Amino acid sequence: MLRKNWKAAVFTIAGLGLLTPAQGDQIADMQAQMDVMSAKLSQLEAEQGDNWLNERRAEEVKGLIMEVLSDADTRASLLNDGVLAGHDGKHFFISSADGTFALYLGGQIDLRYIWNQQDSSTGDEDEGGFQTRRLKLKASGHISSPKIKYKVTLATDRGDGNAFLEAYEVAHQVNDNINVAAGLMKLPFLTEELTSSSQLLAVERTPTNEYFTLNRAEGVRLRYDDGPILINFMISDGANSERSDFDDDESEIALTGRIDYLVQGERSQGKDFTGWSGEEQFLNIGGAYHLEYGDGRNGGTDNYHAHTIDAHWENGPLNLFAAYIGATIDPDSSGSSDRDMAGFVVQGGIHVVPDKVEVFGQWFYIDGDVAGEDEFDGCVVGFNYYINGHKTKLTTDVIWLNDMLPSSNPFGASASSSGLGLITGTEDELAVRTQFQVLF
Repeated sequence: MLRKNWKAAVFTIAGLGLLTPAQGDQIADMQAQMDVMSAKLSQLEAEQGDNWLNERRAEEVKGLIMEVLSDADTRASLLNDGVLAGHDGKHFFISSADGTFALYLGGQIDLRYIWNQQDSSTGDEDEGGFQTRRLKLKASGHISSPKIKYKVTLATDRGDGNAFLEAYEVAHQVNDNINVAAGLMKLPFLTEELTSSSQLLAVERTPTNEYFTLNRAEGVRLRYDDGPILINFMISDGANSERSDFDDDESEIALTGRIDYLVQGERSQGKDFTGWSGEEQFLNIGGAYHLEYGDGRNGGTDNYHAHTIDAHWENGPLNLFAAYIGATIDPDSSGSSDRDMAGFVVQGGIHVVPDKVEVFGQWFYIDGDVAGEDEFDGCVVGFNYYINGHKTKLTTDVIWLNDMLPSSNPFGASASSSGLGLITGTEDELAVRTQFQVLF
C-alpha cells in the first residue's frame, strides 16, 4: 500500500511541474527496479513458507515413524518374553523365548494308485484304484528342558479313514549317552521297520519285513549312544501288541535288544536308504534279538525267539542294504513241534540324476517252515523322482510274487496286505504301485 501511494505522489508532483523530465525518467527507472526486487521478495517469501511447511510435515512424519517403531519394539519385547512361532525349515513350531518349552507340528500324506493282477481261480483277476495309504499328524517337542522330549502321532485307517493313536513316547536324556523313553513305540528289531515309512526306497516295506516285524508295543526303552556304538533295549507287552490293557497281553514279558556299529559316516545317514550328493561314505552293521514268553491266560500259548543281522552301505549315488531274519515259535503244549522260519532282504539303488532320479531293486525271501508250503520269494523294481527330497517325491515300482505267500507268522504283521498292494490267497501275483508323498 505504501509503495502504491508513493508512486501516486511522484506522478502528482511531476504533473504539477515540480520535477524536470530527466528527474521523472530517473524516478521511473528506480520504480522499475523496485518492482523487480519486490517480485523477487514475494517469490522468496512464498518459497520460504513452503519449505517451512515441508519441514513441519517431515517432523510430523518422523514423529509418527518413531511412535510406530516404539510400538513394534514393545510388541517384540512382549513376544520375546512370551511365545515364538514360525517355521524352522523342517517343521512348524511354537516355543517359549528361552527355549524351555517347544512344540513342533508336522505330517505325512501318501496317496497311491495300485493296479494288481493275480492268478486266481475265482473272481476278477485285475484290481485297480486309489488308496490313501498314510495320513498322519505328528506333534513333538520338549517340556521344561530340551532333555525331556515327547512325540505323539495320530494316523487314519486306510480303509474307513477313522483316526487312531499310532504312537507316542516321553523320553528323558539322562546324559550325553543315556536316553530313557516310555510309551507306544516300535520295538528295536528290524532296520527296515525302524526306518520311517517316509524314508523308504520302494513304495512299501518288503513282505519279508511284514512277516517278521515286531511293530509297536507299549513299554520302556533304554538307549545307549557312545559314538560308533548304539544300543537299544526294550521291555514291552510283546510283538505287535500295540495298545492293550495290562491284563489283555498275550505275553507275560517280552525283551528286545539291538546293537548297531557305525563303521563309517554319520548316524543320521542311516535314517533313510538313499545316498545323497556331498555325503561321505556310510556303513552300519547291526543285529538284534527278541525273546517273548506267552501268557496262557490270555491265549498266548507260544514262546517266540527272533534274531536278525543286517548291513547298510551308502557311497555317493549308490546304496545297498541286506538283512537276514530268523525266528522260532516254541509252543508250550506238549506234542507240538517248533516252527523255524527264515527270511532275507537284499536291495540297492543308484541315482541316475543326482538327488533327483533314483532307480532301485529288491529281492525278498521267506521260508515259513510249514508242511506242504513252498519257500517263497519275489522282487521289486522301480524309481524315485525327488521333487524336494523325501518331503515331496513320486515313487513308482512293480512287485512280483512267484507263489502264494506262506502261512502267516502269528508274531508278525500281514505280508499279504492291501497296505503292500497285494491280495490275500493268490499266487503268481503282479502289482504296479505309484505313490505321491508330501511331508509338512
